[in-house]
Amino acid sequence: MSITQIASRVRMRSFFRTLTLFALLCLLPSDYAHSESAAEHELKAVFLYNFANYITWPESAFQNQDSPFNYCLVGRSRINDSLNAVLKNETIKGRQLRLLEFQHPKQLSECHILFIHQLDEGYTPVLFRQLAAESILTVGDDANFISAGGAIGLLQKARKIDLVISMDAIELARLKVSSKLLRLAKRVRPSSEMSKK
Repeated sequence: MSITQIASRVRMRSFFRTLTLFALLCLLPSDYAHSESAAEHELKAVFLYNFANYITWPESAFQNQDSPFNYCLVGRSRINDSLNAVLKNETIKGRQLRLLEFQHPKQLSECHILFIHQLDEGYTPVLFRQLAAESILTVGDDANFISAGGAIGLLQKARKIDLVISMDAIELARLKVSSKLLRLAKRVRPSSEMSKK
């Protein structure tokens, strides 16, 4: 049974079951942790799905109570198909989940979670400047993602994927992170680290 099938079976049966799955997925054996392996991109898709359960967006991030919750992607990766499968026919907090493949910067205002597969040194700083006034959770899997301005890094380490959360980026986006998610992650403040250099 694949990670996607496991996630689909237990998804949202209860808050604590979902949290347990989320924690256990962090501890998968190394066979599941090779770059862009079948299991890795499925695992990242489950992480992205779960972030919407443990992070709160301001009401201003939605046009109205019926507005969908939008996941957006930058950079073609095998995660695209896996995330589409995880989100299919699902809702979170009464909102339909929708996947938008990023085509143009103007679409950014529609995003709630933006996954960036690989950083582009020339393009990414411009992208983060555009996001500065938006309540968008940026997530990436590049080793330099957090220092570049991203909010959550999904960083592959030998036997698992580590979560790193930039509290600076979270606060700038006016998001609130559940204490349950914070306990699973390493918290950093890149602006403080830069000022020490």
